[in-house]
Amino acid sequence: MTTAPHAASVMTRRGLLRSAWGHALLPVMGLPLLAACGDLAAGGLARGTARGSGAGGRDFALLLPLTGEAAALGQNMARAASLVTQSGAPDRAPKIYDTQDTAEGSANAARQAIENGAKILLGPLRADQTASVLAVAGSRPVITFSNDDGLGAQGAHVMGVTPAQSVATMFSYARAQGLSRIAVVSRPGPLGQATAAAARALAGAGGIKLAAVVERAPQDGGLQQAIGAAQAVYLPEGGATLAAFARALRGSDVQLLGSVQWGAADVTADANLDGAWFASAPPDLFVPFADRFQAAFGEQPGVVAALGHDAALLAIGLGDGRGVSRKGILRTAGFTGVLGPFRFVEGGRCQRDLSVLGIKGGTYTVLAEVTGT
Repeated sequence: MTTAPHAASVMTRRGLLRSAWGHALLPVMGLPLLAACGDLAAGGLARGTARGSGAGGRDFALLLPLTGEAAALGQNMARAASLVTQSGAPDRAPKIYDTQDTAEGSANAARQAIENGAKILLGPLRADQTASVLAVAGSRPVITFSNDDGLGAQGAHVMGVTPAQSVATMFSYARAQGLSRIAVVSRPGPLGQATAAAARALAGAGGIKLAAVVERAPQDGGLQQAIGAAQAVYLPEGGATLAAFARALRGSDVQLLGSVQWGAADVTADANLDGAWFASAPPDLFVPFADRFQAAFGEQPGVVAALGHDAALLAIGLGDGRGVSRKGILRTAGFTGVLGPFRFVEGGRCQRDLSVLGIKGGTYTVLAEVTGT
């Protein structure tokens, strides 16, 4: 059920998590690409570096791309993990293995981790790399950082924030506000395809009618005609693609809805997004982490970097002994990280509690929390 919303506070981006606010709690309806990080500052982890050497830490392996095309992202994930273990439990720090951002490198990293006694593999980053790790993992649980829901059917636990989670959050919130005719607009590509599939799966059970599912280049004309009689338009992409779609919908009077991808940049600066709502990690958890990361490393982390932090928290939360198992991963209580509370369920899915933020007058407003997406 939907509770009556409290008065939401309005705050600037930098002050987003420095004050308290009220929010509505919404149950998720129906069923249940990586955000960019900044360049790595000098002095990152060397290839093969391990954080901690205690017995507990050896139970867990972080499989990250410390070299290769995604090295900057992998380094920031390792840095984010270090914020947990340096201050709280250095003997529980997972050892880090370099995947080289390739499928072969990921398999080799997994083999090395297993030889060193790893009981749970945290990573790798991408879907094809995850398949390679699963092929050598045996009975050891694999918690992938990919956001590909399909990996659950292959035996992985999917920790990445998936397109379906953003869709579920925004469809639930929109329906609670009386909006039932929603169009989905994306550019061609994996994110758009995954979003469209999730929208079709969620719509009927949640009382949503899909007015249109549109896949087009951002520069194509005629978008307002293509969305039909939609009351709201869901735009999963961020950056320049989001700006182009928002510009094309200017003056249409539809409610704009967005995904966690919007949080990769300061969308409050775009006047065409004024009044929009979008899914986000709970800001009261994420912003203090981002501030700590900025203070320690001189740059802002992205959503995927935060997965490294939450993976280290998970390792500490499972502890030693019987908790270091597939049963421990599936514990009912779940875990709490800087991307919000999360819990793994059978089938490899990760349920998350996400927030809904509103944009108004160059500031964010926390509108609601949607549980169990």
